[in-house]
Amino acid sequence: MRNSGPPRTAVALAALLAGDALLHLAWATGLTWPAPDARALSIAVLGGVVPFTPRVLLPLAALLLATAAAVLARGLGLGGRRLRPVLGAVTLAVAAGLLVRGLVGAAWACGAGDEPGRAFHWLNLLLYTPLCLTAGAGAARLAGVWGTGVRPAGASGAGSPGAGVRGAPRRRVWIRRTALALPLALAGTALYGAYAYDPGEQHGYRSPYLTAAAGSRYLDTPLARFHYVRQGTGSPVVLLSPGASWTFAWHHQVDALSRTHTVYVVDLPGQGFTRLHEQHFNWDLDGMTGALDGFLDALGLPRTALGGNSWSGGWALAYAQRHPGRISRLVLLAPSGLDERDPMTWEALKLPAVGELLVNAGSGRSAAEASLRRLLVHDELITDDLVDAVWAPGTLDANRRAVYRLERGLDWRETEAVLPRTRQPVLVVWGRQDSVLPVAQARRFGALLPDATVRELDGCGHALTLDCADRVSTLMEEFLRDR
Repeated sequence: MRNSGPPRTAVALAALLAGDALLHLAWATGLTWPAPDARALSIAVLGGVVPFTPRVLLPLAALLLATAAAVLARGLGLGGRRLRPVLGAVTLAVAAGLLVRGLVGAAWACGAGDEPGRAFHWLNLLLYTPLCLTAGAGAARLAGVWGTGVRPAGASGAGSPGAGVRGAPRRRVWIRRTALALPLALAGTALYGAYAYDPGEQHGYRSPYLTAAAGSRYLDTPLARFHYVRQGTGSPVVLLSPGASWTFAWHHQVDALSRTHTVYVVDLPGQGFTRLHEQHFNWDLDGMTGALDGFLDALGLPRTALGGNSWSGGWALAYAQRHPGRISRLVLLAPSGLDERDPMTWEALKLPAVGELLVNAGSGRSAAEASLRRLLVHDELITDDLVDAVWAPGTLDANRRAVYRLERGLDWRETEAVLPRTRQPVLVVWGRQDSVLPVAQARRFGALLPDATVRELDGCGHALTLDCADRVSTLMEEFLRDR
């Protein structure tokens, strides 16, 4: 009597894959159900931000439909002698993919991932992971890794030419099991690298950039213990440490501006030597602008000029948009703030597990030096002291985690939408050789901001405060002179 298990399993798997394909087709039309928009949908479904566009969704839907057909044909024993091995290989690939996703999901469900309160956490725990593990086991059985296997249509008895695993040579079974075990082992290794591997923190680093004139200061607030430097006298200028860096990156500009201003440079959460008191900090624009607001309040600065580079330029912009009465002028050096995709190496950080793995793998000193060579045009500036200054604070566990948390949480649609209503005078400076954010974005800022002065600097990269320190300092001094 023919075993009805494989056909039932095949029908269930094919229905699951086809249903997923139909969802992708629906999303490709612009529908974002059950989320309010595409970004929220991506976060709920994948735990990270990826483009939900027809260009991405339609090929995925086609692939899912093709695999559904292959799995169904495999379960029903269809296909000629040449086609059956292909159907088996496709079914085995489906099993591997589902089990890998189930393994990763199990790790997230056990607390390896971040922010358990999100919708993705509960969807992963209650739906995605159990479904993937169950379906993956069924696909593995259908592929002949274990169980009774599949007999071709019309075959009967264990001795028939197309008999399944019972009649298959032991060697074929072990090949299938090895083919399934390999991606699972790789996934386990990647999960270890993402969530269990500790690259180590570099404690005891003493920076030569923190001179007696601008040494470390600390300011405690309910949110955090902020690390900052202060130098000079005169009207206040607050500079936000660039991106994933810290206060040292502005040391050239501090020396120049402090002749006529009181200059503060602050590490916001996730940067340098600032330490959060609040465990459930929101790594988004609300969180970062709220942290800056608390710092300015604690300093007692009702109104100031504000500047930032890269990510921190976007935070400065967002703060000025939310608190226009507190900011007199803005200095934005190659800032974030436009709703555009980042380079692929940064976009990958938005994916759960992938971001953690990439950050941990890139925590070595050699990676910091390689990053500097991408950010700076002038290689002669890359000394051992500079490499250590970039590398050592970045190894602190809280700072490493902040990199992928911020990449996932920052939504620059908010800042771009308000650019035409941002009334402060703004200086926008961009390096023409910027390898992170293309210089064309400078012109977009200039077109969208009502009162912008845009300067493009030839021979300069993304890390403008270091790469073209004197030219940037001069531009800032001129712009802030008439405050």
